[in-house]
Order: sequence, then structure tokens, then C-alpha cells
Amino acid sequence: MTGLDLCSSYRQHSLCRFMGHNKGFQSPCEHKYCGLGRHCVVNHESGKGECNCLDRCKPHYKPVCGSDGKLYQNHCELHRASCLGAQRITIMHSEECFYKDDNCRLSDYRRLKTKILNLHDQRYMETGNHGGHKENMATRKKLVDLLFKRFDADGSGRVDSSELSQVIKQEGLSKDVSECTLFDLLKYNDINDDEHLTKDEFYTAFEVFQLTLPDDQKLRITTVTVGQSAILTCAITGEQRPPIIWKRNNQVLNLLDLEDINDFGDDGSLYITKVTTTHTGNYTCHADGYEQLSQTHTLQVNVPPVIRVYPESQAREPGVTASLRCHAEGIPNPQLAWLKNGMDIATKLSKQLTLQANGSEVHISNVHFEDTGAYTCIAKNDAGVDEDISSLFVEDSARKTRMYKS
Repeated sequence: MTGLDLCSSYRQHSLCRFMGHNKGFQSPCEHKYCGLGRHCVVNHESGKGECNCLDRCKPHYKPVCGSDGKLYQNHCELHRASCLGAQRITIMHSEECFYKDDNCRLSDYRRLKTKILNLHDQRYMETGNHGGHKENMATRKKLVDLLFKRFDADGSGRVDSSELSQVIKQEGLSKDVSECTLFDLLKYNDINDDEHLTKDEFYTAFEVFQLTLPDDQKLRITTVTVGQSAILTCAITGEQRPPIIWKRNNQVLNLLDLEDINDFGDDGSLYITKVTTTHTGNYTCHADGYEQLSQTHTLQVNVPPVIRVYPESQAREPGVTASLRCHAEGIPNPQLAWLKNGMDIATKLSKQLTLQANGSEVHISNVHFEDTGAYTCIAKNDAGVDEDISSLFVEDSARKTRMYKS
């Protein structure tokens, strides 16, 4: 006989008063939480509250899959089994387990949800707006809000199995050839396993995602230097956002086994290692199933300048013309500057000394002995700097000949 049994037999017993049947006393179980699958029972000998496994669960069918691979009739049965077996059994959303004793396949479940949406769309949405929920998220949300309001008969903000049962009868949605019913909403989309569906869980079930992308984030430009790594982060946000899909040239990158693009991260970011110029271009991201809301990333790859001057060295007679050329490559196009013996020649330009070909060539007419020197070409862009030297010697060959003879 349990402590509760004692109280039903002996109402005046002091233990009963202690257990709370007397308003002046508080039951040892009143504020004792035992956890799922257990309940508190007052020990009639010690008068203390003890946590025991439930003797039985209320009979209702809302199947759940346990981490032990077994299918239980409801959450309570799973937690009770966990208690009785003294082992941790958690709820798993595993299709394989469900399919052991359930013919409702995930593909059939999706078709059922589509059928429900289309049915309520035809019956309750404005005539000119039929089918809008298939493309427009705001329209879809409006339809699911209406759906939830109809399902939530008591207005509690939560839909339980009895309310689902009422809808099944009202709408004639009993099991069809797919073996799926509205009760499967509880199986697949009761995220917190409380045997009720909230509006947020309805949104998840019927794929209503409140996704946002700020206008100033619709186009983002990222610049990196060749050889570095780049991280492109998708700015689309929202509760329970679906996985992020990345595309380039209309090809889904997530599905490719690329050595240089191989990690999409927990937040859906795109990682590119050892960037080269072949990575230059546009990348788009969107939440899976919602391609109409997308962000474009333009990746610009900078390349440090590489420079070459020619000739490297030359000798000229006084009075003739000399040219020194500089060829530089890089991204963006490098800016060129010339030094003579370390001094900027831009301040010494004249009719005799000019810069030609967009500054890539130094042209010296009627050279003099003082034009002898080291001419340095410097190329600079956002990625780096490079330089090279072209030497010019102005000498009188006839004078040299006389000197050698003497």
C-alpha cells in the first residue's frame, strides 16, 4: 500500500496531514520534480517524497523514436522505459526507426502538407491570390497563420492531438494511400517534444522562414591578394534558416568536391583557400529552397606587381637619343614612377627628358654626360610594390679611343 493509498483509507492520520491533505501542511511532493518518466510518491514509513518510475502512461498514440532504436507509442512511454531500464534514452528524429512500424514516408508527408496548404488556400484565401504561397513568403506566412488559427480550436497558442483529430474529421483528412495523417505533424515537427505544436513549429513544418537580407548587403565586394584565403559570409538571416547554398556560374558549389573550396562552415560561409585569379568573379548565396532571396559576393583578387625593365644597361654617345622602358603587370594595374639615382625624375621633366607611353618609358633626347645614372622603375598597386633598374652610360667613344692609345 502506498502513502497515497494510506491517505484514502485513513483521512485523519497524522501522516496524511503531513502529506498535504490538511491545508496547514505541505506535501513533500509538492515542489519535488522527478524528471520525465517519473513521479513523486510519499513513502508511508518515512513521510518523505521519493521519485519512482511511472506505473503507466496515459493511452494516446503519438509515436516517437528512441535512441535505443525502438519505436514508442508516445513520449511518456519512452521516458518511462528509460526510467525502468535505468538507461538514458533520448528522442531521435530518425526515419529508419519510424519506418519500422509506420508507412508514412517523408516524401508522402511532404505531399500531405502540400495538400493541406492547397486545400486551405482554395477555401479561405482571396480569389485573386490563389497559389501565391508557392512563390511569395509573405503570402505563405499569411496562409499558415490562418491554418494555425483554424487548428488551434481553443485559442491556447498550441495545437495538440485532439485538435488535430477534430480537423481530420472536419476536413475529411483520414489516411489516404500514403498512410500519412495530420498526426504526423507531431511526429516530425514537435521540436521540443512537448506533444503540442506552437506557431513556430507550424512555420517549420510548412516551411515558413522569416528570412531577411538588408538592402545594403545584397551586393558585397571582397578583395583579397593572390595566395591568401577568403571567407565569404552569407548575410541572409532568420530563425531556423535553411542551409545556405552557394553558386558560381549557375553551378552549385556545395555539391562539388573541390580542393580549394571545401568547407562551408557551421554558419554557411564559403571558404576559399590559396586564392588565385581563377577565383575572381561573382558568387551567390541563398537559403535552400528560397532562391528568390539571394546575395551576390564579388570576389576581386589582387596580384602584386611584377616588373621588368629593358634594356638593363646601355651606353650612348653624347647627343644621341636614349630610351628606357618598363613593363609591369599586376591587378589592379600598377602605377609607375621613375627615379634617377634615387631622386624622382617627375620634377626634372623637360623637352629633353620626357615620360611617354603612360609613364612606362623614359625618353632622353640629345643625351649629356650628366644623364648617366641608374634609372629605377617602381610599380605599385594595392597588393604590393616591385622595382627594377635600367642603367644608362653616356660616354664619348672617340675620347675613350684616344685615352686607350695614350
